[in-house]
Amino acid sequence: MHALVIAALIWGWKHKALIEVCSTLVAAYAVVFIAMLVLQRSVRLRRIGDYLEEATTTYYFGAAMMTLFIVSRYIHNALLIGMLGVVMLVGPALVSLLAKEPAGRIQKKRS
Repeated sequence: MHALVIAALIWGWKHKALIEVCSTLVAAYAVVFIAMLVLQRSVRLRRIGDYLEEATTTYYFGAAMMTLFIVSRYIHNALLIGMLGVVMLVGPALVSLLAKEPAGRIQKKRS
């Protein structure tokens, strides 16, 4: 899968179609991500959802960089692009930390 993504990016670069290739890869990432969310809710299809979770985790940063490239072609404010990049890199870690369940409270036993 990695080789196919790299080959697609090289093909897009050589044929001056990098924006179209990046857009297609980002759209494919979004479809896989949505499929992962749906399949993880189903008990019977949980294993497929877990596999898709691994795939989306692997390709998150690639999709984030391609998204930054696409946005940078239309928005020419370096500070805004930089802030978007920081949010894209820090966002998943913050969501992961905030989504964790709080540690169970220890109740003192009364004797």
